[in-house]
Amino acid sequence: MKFLKQFFLIAVFLLVTAVSSFAHLIDPDTGLSFQYRAELAVVAPVVDGFLDDPAWEGAVLGKMEQDVIENKRWHSSDDFDGTFAAMWRNGFLYLAVKLTDNQVETHNEKLSRQDHLELYLDIDHTGHRSDLYRYVLRVGENSPPRNSPIMAIAWGSDGQSCELSFNLGQTPRKDDKIGFGIYYNDADGGRPHHKIGWGPVGLTEAEDLLGDLVFVAKIKPSENQKAVQWGRIKSLY
Repeated sequence: MKFLKQFFLIAVFLLVTAVSSFAHLIDPDTGLSFQYRAELAVVAPVVDGFLDDPAWEGAVLGKMEQDVIENKRWHSSDDFDGTFAAMWRNGFLYLAVKLTDNQVETHNEKLSRQDHLELYLDIDHTGHRSDLYRYVLRVGENSPPRNSPIMAIAWGSDGQSCELSFNLGQTPRKDDKIGFGIYYNDADGGRPHHKIGWGPVGLTEAEDLLGDLVFVAKIKPSENQKAVQWGRIKSLY
């Protein structure tokens, strides 16, 4: 009887683990996992808050367009518009965020009354939101949270753009996935106004599942790189 009880507990644990490992947001339009595909960068961007690095040229943009409090699709407006892009190089993930906010609130001591980004970086890919990998970034503050994988953060001078670098702990392989979420908490007039995030239609604040960030590599060498590579080939003969 004791053996059967232990076997049952182990089986339940394995089942829960298996279910958790496959948990992810579903895109209702496609029936597939909701995901962002981060390209491998030829050269890592400089984290300075200005989105002028060549690495960001042509990067696929993710849209923050789901109001998770009111459960409705958010349409770009002067009130708020938010996009992001992600790239990776070696063991680091780089994130660029572009915001349009007609009222940037940065001087309130209470977090809920100030504009801030909310990030989830679930490196273990559990698929669920957790405070263990939730990072809150006040607009305009360049100090990374303590004991976080965020190595650097820089805001542009107007508080409307931001760049970050994350230490992934190891270099991902092509098609590896991690759990990912990004939200902008908009506090107009010092009061919570909207919480708008990257997610499928129907995503609400109560939903604890994360989307997938997939590491992809489709680098096409430039003419200069081809010349260097050809030079190396010739040097062998």
